[in-house]
Amino acid sequence: MAADPPSVRERRLAAELRRARQAAQLNGREVAALTGWSTSKVSRIENGRIGIGAADLDRLLELYQVPPDAAALLRRLAPDGRAHGWWEAYADSLSTGYATLLRLEAGSSALRSYCALIPHPLLMTPAYIRQVVRSTWQQPSATEIDRRVQVCLRRQSVLTRDEGPDRTTPRRLELAVVLDEAVLHRAATAGPARPEDSGHAGADPIAIRRDQLAHLLTAARWPAVTIQVLPFTAGIPPVSAGSFSLLESAATGAPDLVYLENKTRISFVDGEDEVDRYARDHRLLTELALPPADSADLIADLARGSSGR
Repeated sequence: MAADPPSVRERRLAAELRRARQAAQLNGREVAALTGWSTSKVSRIENGRIGIGAADLDRLLELYQVPPDAAALLRRLAPDGRAHGWWEAYADSLSTGYATLLRLEAGSSALRSYCALIPHPLLMTPAYIRQVVRSTWQQPSATEIDRRVQVCLRRQSVLTRDEGPDRTTPRRLELAVVLDEAVLHRAATAGPARPEDSGHAGADPIAIRRDQLAHLLTAARWPAVTIQVLPFTAGIPPVSAGSFSLLESAATGAPDLVYLENKTRISFVDGEDEVDRYARDHRLLTELALPPADSADLIADLARGSSGR
C-alpha cells in the first residue's frame, strides 16, 4: 500500500501562501529574516514539504497583510491539511523524528544515499531488518521486533507506488544508493539466538546475508533504483562521518534536506550550504563507485559464494 502524499488541501494552502508572499513583494530570505526562521523552512512550507501550525500561519498572514476573508479561508485549509499517512496507525510507538522522516520520504521525488555499514532500510529484506533491530543491547521484545519490521516494510512502498490519475500522488521515489563494499561482506549476525526467532523463515545468518544480496540484485533492476558499490580499491571515502541520505523536493527537483539515521535518533540537516556539501559528496562517491552493471556483477559473485564470513 502506497504512502499518502501531501493532500490537495495542503498543496493549495502552500500555493496560496507563496502567492501571498509574492503579493507582499517579499522573497524567502526576507521572510526568514522577519520571522527568525531559516530560508529552507519558508521554502518547505511553500512546497508542501512540512506542515504549518496555527501560530506560524497567523504570523505569515499578518506579515503578508492578507485580507480577513482570504485569511479565514487559509485557516480553514490548515487544520486537516496534513495528509494522514499509513504511519498514523503507529503514532503511539513512533518517535517524532521517525514519523517526520516517513512523511518527508513519502513526499519526495528522489533519495540519494551513502551506506557505510548496512543497506538502506528501503532495500532490506524482512529477515535482514529483523537482524538489524535485534543488534542492540536493549533486547526488544518479539512484538516490538515484529512492529519495527512491519513499519520498515511499509516504508518501502515509496519505491513501488504508482502516480495517481490526477497526479496528486507523487511518482515512485527515485533511489540512488552507493553501498560501501563492507556492507556486502558483513555477516548478518545479531546477538544470541532466542527461542522466538526460530519460527522465522531464513533465521540462519548465512541465508539472511545471501538473500539480502539477492534482493539487492532484484532491486537494482527496478526502473527507479540505482545501486553502485564503492569498492575497497577506491581507497578512503571522501566522507568519514558515515552514512547519510539526501531527499529531493518534488516541487523544486533539487536536494533540500539531509537526514542521518541511526538506532536511537534521526537528525535532519537543512542549511543550504550543508545540504550542498552533502550533495557534492554524494556526486563524488558515485564517480568513485563502480558503475551499476559492474556493481551488480560484484554483488552477484558475493551472493553465489556467500558463506556467512
